[in-house]
Amino acid sequence: MEKLKDSGSDRPGTSSAKPEADDSQAALEPLKITRAIFEVVSTLQSPEAVQHLLPELLPVLLQQISATLGKEMPFSKVSGRGKLFLKGHTSDDNPCRLSLETLEAVLRACLHGGWLWLLRKQGAWAALEDPRAHHDGVCLLTGVLLRAGIVSLPVVLVVTQWLDSPSANRRVMAAACAELMKAPVPWERRCLQPIVGALLQKSRDPSGTVRQMAARGLGNLARGAPETLREHRGAVVAALRSGLEPRVAAAVAAESLLALARVVEELRGKGLGASFRDLARDAAAFFNAEEAALRAAAFTLYGALAASASRRWRPFLAEELGSTWASLVLHLGDPDPGACRVCRGALQLCVLLPGLQWLRQSIAVGAGLSAAELLDDICGQLAWESLEHQQALYVAARRCFLQGCGEVRAAGLQVAGVLVAHAGTVWLTAEEAMLLGAALRVLRRDADPRVQQAAARLLQDTGLDQLQRRR
Repeated sequence: MEKLKDSGSDRPGTSSAKPEADDSQAALEPLKITRAIFEVVSTLQSPEAVQHLLPELLPVLLQQISATLGKEMPFSKVSGRGKLFLKGHTSDDNPCRLSLETLEAVLRACLHGGWLWLLRKQGAWAALEDPRAHHDGVCLLTGVLLRAGIVSLPVVLVVTQWLDSPSANRRVMAAACAELMKAPVPWERRCLQPIVGALLQKSRDPSGTVRQMAARGLGNLARGAPETLREHRGAVVAALRSGLEPRVAAAVAAESLLALARVVEELRGKGLGASFRDLARDAAAFFNAEEAALRAAAFTLYGALAASASRRWRPFLAEELGSTWASLVLHLGDPDPGACRVCRGALQLCVLLPGLQWLRQSIAVGAGLSAAELLDDICGQLAWESLEHQQALYVAARRCFLQGCGEVRAAGLQVAGVLVAHAGTVWLTAEEAMLLGAALRVLRRDADPRVQQAAARLLQDTGLDQLQRRR
């Protein structure tokens, strides 16, 4: 363990002036040590020694997993015994898998078999080995270890220090802290304030994955430490809103929106101040996002705001719905089932606010309908309502098929088609008809077949293709 600790310290790397063989030999050394730990643990007759060493051994192996993630075996220009020691092992080509198998051998001596089965069922080992899903694997592993009761204070103290590591992989491994926030046990509470401070700081980390995990941890405060959340609510909301800035990765933005939804639900809209207004507008800005997960997260936050709006903010949100209801109705036709389902839930909460009484009955009566059937029913109702509502839904649809991504463009065209089927084109002025016809002819040649088909169908249903032929 001591050798592995030294090999994995955050000291600067070896000099490039060293021969390649020396570098490879240095990289091979911790793998030989990891293999040695595997051999020792696998041959022990009693698990007591491993159980006794677990508080030290667990952080060491997690450190080694982060160090080998995405790497290849350093066999280049290395000869003899070092290579022979690893040969015949199932992980010859993957040092991270060797580290994971060693950790699994250690946990086999410390955990009931049911916990190991749960880790496999959840796909924790496969996720830990995959650089793209590693952070989720860390959270799955931490969750199981917490429930099994083998995460101790010394382990938490070591992992917390990794939040400031110069290694991005090590900081991602500290994603365990995000899981710890779900239900801090009494001895963890002494670490709570420092961890919250570190998570707030990491919400601006250069690594998008670290920022994503920081947002998840801050959102988990709503479940595990609501008092701490209330104490730091202003800083937490500000940190999470920083994840919604332009050019931030979609995964970070989606995680931040979901975390904000948990915060809003816990605070029940109280103590947010003017942030309530900002959050409503932040969420609406992502309704037509290209990524389905981002749209779903935006609808989740909007629904949480509608459910928790205090007397002070209900009039504001009702006024906002004057411009956002059409987008919510539109996404009842969202091509992603998850985003569609969350959107419907948000709409059901929004119609309880003043200003959408005319839509409330359709939502209530359509409780047993599919989303597509409900959308069709609402468009049928709009045919008998004011021209203003028909135009508002068309404008929302037009925004989607002119500015959205492929699947959102197709959804916007389909909704416009449903509206045309029920209400005709009375809401189209001569100028709008000309612009719509031109846009549809362009979209008919779109790279996405779904957009092509929907544009051709709408062009025919509106009769704008005939108008072009007559001209």
